Amino acid sequence: MVSTRQHPRDFPPPEASPTKNASPRKSLRKSTASPTPSSPDLSDSPTSAAASLTKRAVSNSVATANSVLRPSGIPEAGWTHTVSNITIAWIAISLPLVIWDSLYILLRPHTMQGGALQWPIWKPYEVYAAIDHVYGQPGWDNKDGFGGGQGAMNAIEAVLYGLYAMIVWNHGVWAEGGSGLQVGQGVKGWLSGGVRIRGSIGNKALLIGFSAALMTLAKTVLYCEYSGQAPKHADETDLVEYYSDFSNTRHNDWVTLALFYGLMNGLWVIFPTYMTVTFGSDILAGLDAATNSSSKKEN
Repeated sequence: MVSTRQHPRDFPPPEASPTKNASPRKSLRKSTASPTPSSPDLSDSPTSAAASLTKRAVSNSVATANSVLRPSGIPEAGWTHTVSNITIAWIAISLPLVIWDSLYILLRPHTMQGGALQWPIWKPYEVYAAIDHVYGQPGWDNKDGFGGGQGAMNAIEAVLYGLYAMIVWNHGVWAEGGSGLQVGQGVKGWLSGGVRIRGSIGNKALLIGFSAALMTLAKTVLYCEYSGQAPKHADETDLVEYYSDFSNTRHNDWVTLALFYGLMNGLWVIFPTYMTVTFGSDILAGLDAATNSSSKKEN
């Protein structure tokens, strides 16, 4: 038989198992304090630097735009070209008619009665060609050069008015009133307003508009005078002499002459005169503003 070994003393009692609160890992976590995350210094971050550069670029862009929109020597409040709504309405109505008229003259005889291009665009010109022989068959048969020259000038005017309208559309801002509004000031509603065009582009628009209006006015007045020519001799049909007997229109009665000849040509005298006066006053206002600014700088 095998006997068990006898120990002189009892084994020590087992140690109590460590609780969860006494875990070494837990105690290590408790003993080691985690650093509190500090707020990053935004002043030195790349994002802040980029924002600063963006602000600087925007400021430079605004300064550049202001220098373009405000010519040196002339403050914005002092003078800018302003076109009235009356002028805008007249250009919108007259420009298509000028193109129509110019093409009729330059494409004759195809646009005249019996021509391949007459119907339907130039069919209404039969009425006016019967009233004004410069536009009719007599003018074409007599090789009247004034009609063709007028058509060529109409084409130039159409280009100038088209450029002016594009500048107004692309660069204009609404204005309740301003320099050059000789008609419509103080009138309530739409006629009292206009469009303001700032900076050097406004200067160019003003010069283009003034040139076109003056050309239209001079050509229309000259045309009315030319239409009043008479033959040198009774057997001649060539129209070459000024200030005589309405040889191109004297076959009409007074009512027809007043409605179709006087009214139509009268509109192309009244509105270009208005544009010439208002644009001219705008040019003078700009020159006066520049002169006053130069005088202040010298003083």
